[in-house]
Amino acid sequence: MPNPLATNEPMVRNPSDFDPPLQRKEPSLPGYWTLEEIAAELGISTRRVGYDITGYPQKNIQPNLKAFKVTGTFFITEEDALEYIHTKRLSKRKKS
Repeated sequence: MPNPLATNEPMVRNPSDFDPPLQRKEPSLPGYWTLEEIAAELGISTRRVGYDITGYPQKNIQPNLKAFKVTGTFFITEEDALEYIHTKRLSKRKKS
C-alpha cells in the first residue's frame, strides 16, 4: 500500500522555514536573490557564491546553483536561493 503522506512533488522552502531567520528584509528584485544578498546571508564571499554559479575547473568546483546574468549582476530565483542557503547552512553545521 502506498504511503499517503509521500509525494513526488519537490519540497518548496519558505523564508519562514529558517532558524535562525533570514537577514534579508527587502528584496532588490521581488522573487529573486542577487549573488551579494546570498553571500551576505551566509557570511561567505561573493567569489565563493560566484564559483558555485559558474564553476571553477582549476579548483575542481562544479556549478551547482542556477542563475542568470543581467547587466553584470547574477539573479537567482527565490526557490533555488532558499534551497542553496539551506544546503550551505547544513554543511556549516556538520563541519563545526
